Amino acid sequence: MSSEQTSEKRDPEEAQERALSMRLMLRMAASLGGYKWLVFVGFIMVCICAWSDMQVIHEATRLIRRGVPTQGSIALALVPLAIMCVINRVFGWLQWVITIFATNRAMAIVRKQFFAKLHTLSKSFFDQHKTGWLVARSTGDLAILQEFMTFALMMLGVFVTITISALYRIAGIAPILLAPAAIMMPLVLIATAKYKNHMTRIQRSAREQNSRLVANMAEAVRGIRVVQAFSRQERNLEDFNAINLMNHDTEIRSAKLDAVFLPSLDFISVLNITMVVAFAAWLIKHPNVTWLATPLTTADVVAYVLYMNVILWPTRMIVEIYSMAIRAMAAAERVFEIIDMPPTVVDPENPLPLKAMQGSIRFSDVSFRYETSSAWILRNFNLHITPGETVALVGKTGAGKTTIASLISRFYDVQEGAVHIDGHDVRAYRQSELHATMGIVLQQGFLFSGSVMDNLRFRQPDLSRDAVITHAKQLGTHDAIMALSAGYDTEVLEGGESISLGQRQVISITRALLAAPSILILDEPTSSLDSHTEAVVQLAIGRLIQNRTTIIIAHRLSTVRHADRILVIGDGRILEEGSHGELLDQGGAYSELIRTADTHDYLA
Repeated sequence: MSSEQTSEKRDPEEAQERALSMRLMLRMAASLGGYKWLVFVGFIMVCICAWSDMQVIHEATRLIRRGVPTQGSIALALVPLAIMCVINRVFGWLQWVITIFATNRAMAIVRKQFFAKLHTLSKSFFDQHKTGWLVARSTGDLAILQEFMTFALMMLGVFVTITISALYRIAGIAPILLAPAAIMMPLVLIATAKYKNHMTRIQRSAREQNSRLVANMAEAVRGIRVVQAFSRQERNLEDFNAINLMNHDTEIRSAKLDAVFLPSLDFISVLNITMVVAFAAWLIKHPNVTWLATPLTTADVVAYVLYMNVILWPTRMIVEIYSMAIRAMAAAERVFEIIDMPPTVVDPENPLPLKAMQGSIRFSDVSFRYETSSAWILRNFNLHITPGETVALVGKTGAGKTTIASLISRFYDVQEGAVHIDGHDVRAYRQSELHATMGIVLQQGFLFSGSVMDNLRFRQPDLSRDAVITHAKQLGTHDAIMALSAGYDTEVLEGGESISLGQRQVISITRALLAAPSILILDEPTSSLDSHTEAVVQLAIGRLIQNRTTIIIAHRLSTVRHADRILVIGDGRILEEGSHGELLDQGGAYSELIRTADTHDYLA
């Protein structure tokens, strides 16, 4: 099984087993690109902000040492404090603006890479992954990465600057005063170590469950009509609630862990202040101890208490930084897994030029299956379609008709044999050029949100409005499009859900004509259409297939009976082939399909 097919299945186990990775940290830094220098500038600025905070304490204690200033010198004495406050605010504002700009730009680049990668992955990848699962990665996970890049470095700068400044100032008063810090800070680090081991597993599990939650919701919304038609609302709600409760329980576990850990830090802070005050009081009472070069003054004690009080606050930041880091690790490994994922269908290093396709198609001893553990769909399959020929594929469901069309389009690569177009293996062509010469109409034509005109010009957005209308008239679909509420300017919703299936097919077929394809693939284009719309679509198809190599996959007899050749597919091979009349005269598999159908208009 390919990496594309296994990534979603592997996530639950990885969420429990992966540890923090320096490789991922470096990868996140690299994702900043040229903006990492801006982030570094922001880091320097936040360090200046933290330094100015510590200077406020330093200047305040200097005032205490000098004693109460005279009335005329009060303003002068407060000037250094005012300067520090101005520096703090100015550099704080600059840091915030720079960091937000840089991280937003960096995440825009990563989001673009993620979206671009989705367009290069093979169809097998999307067969294995739900839409909501991918949406969760492209939104929630990237938001977590941005949060980490924006705030973690800032908090780290505050921690480093305040901790070093405070320890330096305390050592300047008397080195022995560092003793409480030597006791308290390890307590915080030990508590953090206990916390991180549990929180790592919880946070990664929470991210996985959130992806499942989004995937379930997206699928339910996408299929809401089917849900309502089968009165499955309560069962769907039960399924969603089960996932929702799992996510809720994980978040509660995280909250409980925080509820134990954060109060323990508060207790350590109170214990720290108590120890500092008691120790300072003892040193004042015993000024001649050998540990003190000079007796402590009131200003020394005030400064000592203030520095020791702030020293644990940035230490607590380490916990938050680590919590953000493990969330970012879980998000990064999921995002970069997609960005780094190699597609299973790749372009050749030296592709053949594809200028004017003739439309000759040949399957040479082709064997194909979707997964290595699954059964063969095609086995030693051979077929030759001449340029301009119309070939219809019929057979029971699962016989491999759509698979044949997918292999011609190179949505998948064969495991054995080769598919040739115009005498060359399809793997020798660049995919974009190959697909540009093909037109595909599916059973339920997918339309994008926007106007009908936007959808018709999907492949050729620069095509003029008059040219589009002219082509629609040639195809015979102009009147059907004009019958819409606003004609070509009718707005459709995602997937085309706001208009009927027949109207979607009319637009899809017209869109295929505008692409001017050399090879046309019609996958059950008239399935589930009413008689009037089918007549319009059949007329359009008749005009569309002229002078084009066409593969028609259909169950309706009216769609395939006029094909140049009909192939009956079954057991991974061609069971019968010939015209409609020839196959009826044989009285074989084709006749059996017609005989066993619900009506003579259906083949399966």
